[in-house]
Order: sequence, then structure tokens, then C-alpha cells
Amino acid sequence: MDTRQTALHDADRLGELSAEFTGWRIGRGGSGHWWAVRGNDLVRTPDIEELRVRLHEMTEGSRYPNESGKWPD
Repeated sequence: MDTRQTALHDADRLGELSAEFTGWRIGRGGSGHWWAVRGNDLVRTPDIEELRVRLHEMTEGSRYPNESGKWPD
């Protein structure tokens, strides 16, 4: 994959994650690590699928509203 294809692929992945995890700021740093921040919560990992799993785990037990905008029970 050339640089342009990589950038387009990353942009697609960012869009997917942003839609799936509202309220999180998600990005990819210069080191290649994916990250997500919400309030004082930070997740950083080199693998995007691991990021998705960890965000699901954190959202389930969160003190913030979930994707539907409702507070967890």
C-alpha cells in the first residue's frame, strides 16, 4: 500500500470508530498507535481491533453516557 492508500484506509477506519463510539476522540499518532480519549479515559494501542474491543469494555462500565446517549444502569 502506498502512502495515499494507507491514509484513505486510516480515514475509513477513523470514520467507522467515530460513528461506533460517540463521545470519544479517536486518532492515530505518528508512532502508528491508535488512541481514543474521553474525559480522563485514555486508550492507546498499536492494533485498531484491540482499540475497538477495549472501547467496548470501557463503554459498558462507563460513568459517561453510552452510544445511545443513555447513562448506564
